[in-house]
Amino acid sequence: MRAETGGRQRVGLIAALVVLTMYGGLALVSDPVEVRRTPVNPEAVPGFQSDEATYYLMGQSLARDGDLEYRQEDIARARLEFAPGPNGVFLKRGVDVSGLSTTDAFPFAKIGGVADTDQSRLYFGKSFIYPLVAAPFVWLVGTKGFYLLNAALLALAFLCSYLFLSARSGIIVSVLLAGAFVFATVVPVYYAWIAPELFNFSIGLVAYFCWLYKEVSPTASSRLGAWLRRPVSDFVAAALSGVLTFSKLSNGLLVGPMVLWLLWKRRWGRAIGASVVWGLVTIALFGTNVAITGEWNYQGGLDRRTCYADGGRLFPFETDNVGFEVCDARATNAVQADVYFDEEVVWSNLRANIVYFVVGRNAGTVAYFFPCVLAVLTMLVAGRRREPWQWLVLGSLAAQALVFIISQPYSYFGGGGSVGNRYFMGAYGMAVFLFPPVRARILGVLPWIVGGAFMWPLVLSPFDTSMRPADHAKHGPVRLLPVELTNMNDLPINTERDVHVYWYGEQSPHPGFQMYRLDDNSYLREANGLSFWTHADSRAEILIKADQPFTRIQFQVTAGPVATRAVIEINGRETDVSLSAGEGTIVQFALPPGFKYKNARETPAYVWELAITTGPGFVPAEVEAGSDDVRHLGVRVLPLIVGPPR
Repeated sequence: MRAETGGRQRVGLIAALVVLTMYGGLALVSDPVEVRRTPVNPEAVPGFQSDEATYYLMGQSLARDGDLEYRQEDIARARLEFAPGPNGVFLKRGVDVSGLSTTDAFPFAKIGGVADTDQSRLYFGKSFIYPLVAAPFVWLVGTKGFYLLNAALLALAFLCSYLFLSARSGIIVSVLLAGAFVFATVVPVYYAWIAPELFNFSIGLVAYFCWLYKEVSPTASSRLGAWLRRPVSDFVAAALSGVLTFSKLSNGLLVGPMVLWLLWKRRWGRAIGASVVWGLVTIALFGTNVAITGEWNYQGGLDRRTCYADGGRLFPFETDNVGFEVCDARATNAVQADVYFDEEVVWSNLRANIVYFVVGRNAGTVAYFFPCVLAVLTMLVAGRRREPWQWLVLGSLAAQALVFIISQPYSYFGGGGSVGNRYFMGAYGMAVFLFPPVRARILGVLPWIVGGAFMWPLVLSPFDTSMRPADHAKHGPVRLLPVELTNMNDLPINTERDVHVYWYGEQSPHPGFQMYRLDDNSYLREANGLSFWTHADSRAEILIKADQPFTRIQFQVTAGPVATRAVIEINGRETDVSLSAGEGTIVQFALPPGFKYKNARETPAYVWELAITTGPGFVPAEVEAGSDDVRHLGVRVLPLIVGPPR
């Protein structure tokens, strides 16, 4: 038995070493600046996406200065590598603590204090745990260190997945499943991110491995197995959960199943010990944040702002006359319950988001985390092979999903810069522990087929995907999935809002409305500001958003110098028109009620889904003398709202 177990472990170690070599080698040979240039626009100056800029500065500050205080040298050092500057940096002013009081809201304690009298002292407004772990790598090899750490995290996640699966399943099927769990998903895309998403995923998976390996490998057949059977493994799992709680507060749900299982098994000492360890680690990390900044909440506090380099703006302290006032206020101090639980839309948002969470185009679990779907299904049909603790894991997984769906219905997958659901990354690592013993190799191959069909373009080009997060949803099988209408102002296309969102119809007496281009199969607004062209031989998808529930819309459709055909659809209702060269026609639709969108205490907006499928077209430069327009045009469309609101 010991020899067999040793052989299984060697297979996992070798495979993990291959992963580390591949991704670690990529980290060391790649230029951190050049990999952020995209093939679409190679001349564009590379920069950061989402919240990367803050973590980049924090990691560099810890590695070079040994602190988390923002100074002029931090921004100067960043500009040496990224000339435009690290756009979107979260900073906050420190607080001089005066005392502690209790409150009736989480975390049930309030730290009293006043703003730091030293106006030149600022701190970073994000969790420091990921850049702290990355700092030794950054000190060693510079910015490449972030990617070197991410490579190690990928290898570690694969190894723990394999060891858990192989304790009850064959070697080949375990390698296939563990590989698919990590690599046939959106997870490797976050290798390209200087951000904690991959860290949260991997450390959460390791925490549950420390807790659950003993449940599937009850005999101490190796040194690893012997260590994992000791109480210390549960305490390590709890400590890692505390680390993740500090990284993102919702990760605090991770520790619940561990403690409940220990209580169920009447391991009272371990249950109490794990709870205490989790509490001490969590308090110690938040306490460290208090010691540094004077506040426990790195997401908010007395004065937290976001600093941008757009429009030629400088960062604080870049020159003597530039201070914190150049940054925009941005604090998260409380849940906006009045917005998220608005009685007009709360139930429609919840129903829609549950569907979108599973099958959404930009972040649905089926497309971006298919092994999670497979794990849940195989667990539910496993019968006697299903373990009682798996229900706790499933419950925790569902709880984390619901926390974001309910508390952040308009941005539950992480905002426009996200690829897939970055908020779900911390919970996704738990899903591997839902698999029952697997014998059929087809179950090891299936996630590669399904997940790969959706994810292979993303995984093969993680940097390009990250820098242009909207592109992958413009084509391929994800186009078959529904667009997350609840998140329309946080869809990835909003990272390039100037080329995807336009106003139309603003001519009296017709009201204006917005159109969101979901792909590149329609062109920008024409010079008259009223019409647009579609791309020939394609299907253009567009969202229409208006401030009232209008009842009728009209499209004037005109062909170019060649005959063509167009199919126009509004929320599934369609009209097919055939046009001869130069011919125009008018198509009207009675609008259905539309999806009610309301992201604040204001008048709601109403959203309809438009699709225009166009036949043959023409290139103006080929048929018009003196034209240099090389677009492949289909039909010209002039949209107007012509019916009153309901």
